[in-house]
Formats: sequence, C-alpha cells, structure tokens
Amino acid sequence: MPLAPPESAATAGERSLPGGAAGNLLPVIADSASRRDLYATEAARSIPQLLQLLDRDPWSPTYGCFDREHWHYRTLDFPCGMSQEFVYPLALVFALPFPGNRWHGQPRLKEWVEAGIRWARISAHRDGSCDDYYPFERALGAATFSLAAMAEACHLLAIRDDKTLEFLSHRARWVASHGESGVLTNHHAIAAAALDSTGRLTGDASLRLAARHKAEEVLSHQHAEGWFREYEGFDPGYQTVTVDFLARYWQSSGDERVLPALEKAVQLLEIVQHPDGGFGGEYASRNTFHTQPHGFELLAPALPAARRVADRFLAALAQGRRAINDDHRLGAHHLYPYILAWRDFAPRSALPTEPPAPGRHWFPEAGFFVDRTQTHFLIAGMKKGGPFRCFRGSELLASDSGLVLETEAGEVLVSHLGHDAKVSRESPDRVSCEGELRPSRRERMTPVKMVILRLLMLTIGRFARDFVRKRLQKRLILARGASPFRFRRTITVDSEGYSIEDVLTPSPGAPKITRAAFAVGKTSIYIAASHPWHDSYLQTEVPIALPTSGGPITVRRRLP
Repeated sequence: MPLAPPESAATAGERSLPGGAAGNLLPVIADSASRRDLYATEAARSIPQLLQLLDRDPWSPTYGCFDREHWHYRTLDFPCGMSQEFVYPLALVFALPFPGNRWHGQPRLKEWVEAGIRWARISAHRDGSCDDYYPFERALGAATFSLAAMAEACHLLAIRDDKTLEFLSHRARWVASHGESGVLTNHHAIAAAALDSTGRLTGDASLRLAARHKAEEVLSHQHAEGWFREYEGFDPGYQTVTVDFLARYWQSSGDERVLPALEKAVQLLEIVQHPDGGFGGEYASRNTFHTQPHGFELLAPALPAARRVADRFLAALAQGRRAINDDHRLGAHHLYPYILAWRDFAPRSALPTEPPAPGRHWFPEAGFFVDRTQTHFLIAGMKKGGPFRCFRGSELLASDSGLVLETEAGEVLVSHLGHDAKVSRESPDRVSCEGELRPSRRERMTPVKMVILRLLMLTIGRFARDFVRKRLQKRLILARGASPFRFRRTITVDSEGYSIEDVLTPSPGAPKITRAAFAVGKTSIYIAASHPWHDSYLQTEVPIALPTSGGPITVRRRLP
C-alpha cells in the first residue's frame, strides 16, 4: 500500500547548493556482521546502569525492584511499575552471547529476573495494574510495557511457576479491559504485543483474541497519510515504537491484517528520517527523538523500506549521533530493542547505506512539509506553528522551535503550542502557517502541590483514575491560554535554498516585549520522552531585534 509519490524532481527543486555535497554522506559499513554488531555495542554500554538500578539484596523487602529512587534513595513513597520493564533486557543479557556481553550466562542474572517479576507481583494493585508517576495512577503505559517485558522474559528463560502465570494473566486482563484518556497509539500497539505474548505463555485463547482487538484499535488510529495518532498529531519518534511492537505482534500472531499498515507507516518514516539517521524533534506532536530499530529488522525481509531505514540508523550509531534518553525511567525502552535488533538482524549484502530519493512531500492532515534534495533536507511541523530542522548533507544547519518572547511582566509566549495553526500552501514552493502565541508555563511540583496530589489520590483519585489523568493532561499537556500576539511563518523553497519569513503582530494595548528569539530545543508541554540529549541542542538561538516603536516585526532569514 504505497504512499503517494513525491512531486516531480523539477517541482521538488533538485539543486546543487553552495557548500553541499551530493550523494551519501553517512559512513559506509563494510559488511552485514559489522552492521549487526553496532546494535550490540550500543546495548552493552548500558548494562552496568541496568544492574545498578536493581535492588540485588535477597534479604531486602524490595528485592527485585528496579526503581532506585524508591528502594535506595527512598525519595518516592511508591514504586514505579514501569521500572520492572528492565527484567526483559536483563533476561536477554543472560540468554544471548552478543558482543561485549560479559554477563552472559551468569546464574545470578536469572535469579534477578525472577526477583523482578516477583516484585512486580507483590507491588501491584489488587486488580493487577501498577503506577507510574503518582500513587493509584493505574497507568496503562506502565502496565503494558511491564507486561510485555515480563511475558517475553518468561518465554526466554522458561519461567512457568503458577504464581507468575496467574499474575501475568491478571495484569493482562486488566490491560485488555482498560483504556486511557487521550490517544497514544504506541500504548495500544504495546498492549497488542503484550496480550498475545501472555496468551501464548499461559495458553489463554481469550488473551490472544484480546490482542487482535487491540491491533484493530491500533489500525483505527492510523491516518490515511500513514501516521499513527499521538495525542494531537504525528510523532515520528513514537511511530518507531508503534512499528516495533506492532511488528512483534505480527511476527508472533501471524495476523497479516497489520502488514499493510506497517508498510505504510515505514514508508512514511523513510520520508521523514533525517539525513543523520535519526527522527523527530520539536516539530513533532510529542517532541520525541526515539528510534527503536527492532521493528525495522523484523520487517526488513518483507519491506525493503524497513531495511533502508534501519541501515541509515545504523550509520548514525556508527557515528555516535543518536539521541540519548537513557535515564533510570526510560532507559529500558531503548536498551532491549537494540539487543532484539541484534538477535533478529536481517542479513543483507554489503552495500553502502543508500541515500533517500530526493522529493518534496506535503502531508496536510499531519501538517508536515518535507523537502529533500541531493544536498539538503528540511522538515517542518506547520500545524504546530512551523518548528523545523534543516540539514546540509548530514550537517544540521538549523534547529528552530519557533518564536519565543518575554513580556515586561515576565510571561513567556511561544508559537509552538497546539496543532491548530491555520496552514496554507500557496504554491508547490511555499507553505505558511499562522496563529496566536500562547503562554509557556512549564509548571513544576511544589510541596503544597505534592500534598494536594497525594491527598487526592488517597481519597477520590484512587477510585477515579481517568478523572485525575484528564485533569493533569489538561493542565500539563493540553493547556493553551491566550495572548495579544499573533504570528505568521512562511517557508519558501527556491534555487538557492530556503527562505524563512516570520511576522509577529501585537494587538492594540499588547504589553511591551523585553526579549524575543527563534528558540532551539524549546518545549512547553510535559512529555516524559522529550528533552533528551542530542547534538542539535548545541545550536544557538537566533535573537530578534526589537523595534523602538510598536507594530509588527518582520524577520527574514536564508538557509543556504
């Protein structure tokens, strides 16, 4: 089910720009084995951190807990259920002799996997669910990630004791019967894989049927343009997560219905993959930089685009250019996909990493504008107010999060909140968006807020998880606000590169602006997976000169 082809090369403006270099700018990886071992190298460096997070003391009441803030620092009054996802990478480390794995076959590792699953069982709520960020949250994401991890660890290490199987079935039934406010398609893809894995482990056909229903739900959230919905739009980083788990479900279940959706999703990812091999940034719906490569390796024999995307990401690993989001809470998300990608690597010929085909793509519903030439690449999230990234070869020229300004009252306003900017494509070479600047509040926890949240969760909240979640989402993620400033951003492609024009218009009586800039790496909503480390943060903000009198401010820039 291929996507619509890009506009013609003539329309797409293929060109040789000053300072550019045509062709493949990522390194050539000599042979298939070398490509495969890049995954192992990336995984091996994270294993000591994994082992440090675990309470390894069999005499401890929290033996098997991977939440170091709970069992060691004792700064959290509840254990994060998401942390038990680490049992799966630990099981893979025990079972697989990948390069750099000096822990392979160590008996204590298997003991710790069993202890981790046991801790997940004794720390779970009676209904089988678990928490993530606050007590009695009963978070679907934490439940699905940990269930998938524990079920696969049991398959791998032949763990079949009755208490474990009963607990995993109990959690699986909770996952099958509960949703969450907001649409995060990756959670449903994880649920499909987790339910199918648990069904195979326990022999419960009803769980495998529930997995098929979850897969149908995932397909219902895919737009005709190829993207899966994440809150308000398309997030390439989270799309790699959805592809990974949906591909695992496809492999284990044999459900061929999902393959056309996977093909379309991978084709879209190939279009938006950066020249440095990565994905995402502040132009995306959830600001993530994820790249989970395992799904691409599973799909590579069936989908050539998956192999090409994987090879370009491997080239990024060879240069040490991936985004780093490997803290104690999110590290497992990245660790075991590398080990699994090594295990399930699809052999291929020793060819250079192929450069993507030049072309210009416009996805009006996602609001993404993508222009790729022999030398340059630009991607912009126009519905989000026009944040963009621009590359020359694999060198990042600009990482722009949009307009940010501060008023004399100290309020910070931004152009990148929401996905409701009015977008117009005036010609094949020009796209623009306009909207209202909104407050960037970046709310923080305080002792008073913490006490209120705990009291709420100990009383009403423990019985009304969706009520609390919806209000936290509204406050931290979906809050918008208003301001007396409007913006318009226009991106134009021409024979010499890209032209960016920004117009900032204050309403009558608007407060005085004390500083303004085009931001780098700025986000204004709470997303756990945003704010990783990436070399793009080394870019500097572009200050905006403020006029002495009021009125519109127009700034024009060129990206050669």
